[in-house]
Amino acid sequence: MPSRAPWAAHFGLARTPFGKAIAAKDLFARQAHAQATARISFCIDQTLLGVITGDVGAGKTVAVRAAVAGLDPTRHQVIYVANPAFGTRGYLQPQLTCP
Repeated sequence: MPSRAPWAAHFGLARTPFGKAIAAKDLFARQAHAQATARISFCIDQTLLGVITGDVGAGKTVAVRAAVAGLDPTRHQVIYVANPAFGTRGYLQPQLTCP
């Protein structure tokens, strides 16, 4: 897929190197990301609820993407809540409501 960014062509890049479409295996591996991925995987293995926090650009999304890439899709269903204003109540209320 060709890049739409004019600077990518200037530097001879076939695609934009920054984006969310990068495969988890191609992400830059850092020790902090490996540790975060291990903690996320532990929460998944133990059926625990985890909270991921950090400064902007710290790699929270990268760590989650790496952990999710290692899951068996026949055993896990990933749900992404894209609205941070949704809040805990907005997330938990439908889960706790019994028919």
